Amino acid sequence: MKNLITIVFALSPLFSFTQHLNKIGKIELEEIPSMQEYRIQKLDNVYKVVKDSFILDGNTYFKIPNGYITSLQLVDNKKDYIKHYNSEGVLLVTIMSDKIINLKVSEKGNKVVFNNSKNIILINLNGYKLDTLADSYVYEFVQKEKLIYYNPANKSIYFNDVKIASEEYPNQFIDYKGKILVITKQYIYELAGNNLIPEYEFRGEFFDLRLVDGDLYFVDREEERKSESFSLYKTSDFTQIILVDRIDELNN
Repeated sequence: MKNLITIVFALSPLFSFTQHLNKIGKIELEEIPSMQEYRIQKLDNVYKVVKDSFILDGNTYFKIPNGYITSLQLVDNKKDYIKHYNSEGVLLVTIMSDKIINLKVSEKGNKVVFNNSKNIILINLNGYKLDTLADSYVYEFVQKEKLIYYNPANKSIYFNDVKIASEEYPNQFIDYKGKILVITKQYIYELAGNNLIPEYEFRGEFFDLRLVDGDLYFVDREEERKSESFSLYKTSDFTQIILVDRIDELNN
C-alpha cells in the first residue's frame, strides 16, 4: 500500500499558496482573469460562436491544432450537434445526435467522445468512424488520443483493449506525468497494466481534484456525526503530500 507516505503540515505558511478551499470545500484558484478568445451569442435566435473574424454554429467551442470543434447542447427536445471546421473556418462535417452530454475532445484534435444518454459515442475525425461503447459518463482521453472509460454494467475499466475489474466506481480519470490515475471515493490509484496500485487512501472520501502547474491538488472530506471537515492536499509524486488548507467546524 503506497498510502505510507509523508504528510507535511503546512498550515502556518498557508497564505503562500494561491490554491485554497472555498466555503463549500471545493478548490478555489486565485488566477489573473484572462481575456476569452471567443464569445457565445444569439444571432437571429440561433447560437453562434464568434472567434476573430469567424462566426461558427453552436454554444460550445474547442480549439484544435488544425481547426475548431463546436457543438450545440440544449435541454429541449431538439437534436444536438457537433460541427468540425478547418483552420479557415470552413465547415467539414456536422454530426447530429439526440443528446450530446459531457463532450470531450482529444489533445491532438483527432477524436471526440460524448454520451448520447444511452451510450458512449467515440468518433475519429479522420474519416468519421464511429464506435458505440458502454452506457457511462466516466471517460477521458489520456496519453493524448487514448480513451479510458468505466462500464458500470460489468464493473470494469477499459483501456488499450485491456479490461480491469473495479468494484469501486471511478469518479474520474487523470493523465498525470505519464501516469494514469483512477480516482474513486476511497482511493487514488495508478493504473499499471491491468492492475490498480493504491497511491493514496482518503481518510474520509474524495471530494475535489485539480491539476495546477504540474502539481496535483485534491480534497479529502471527512464526516463525523453531524460535522464535516475538508482538507486540501498538494503533491507532485505522492512521496510527499502537503496539507495546504483545511475547513472544519471551527472555521467553516
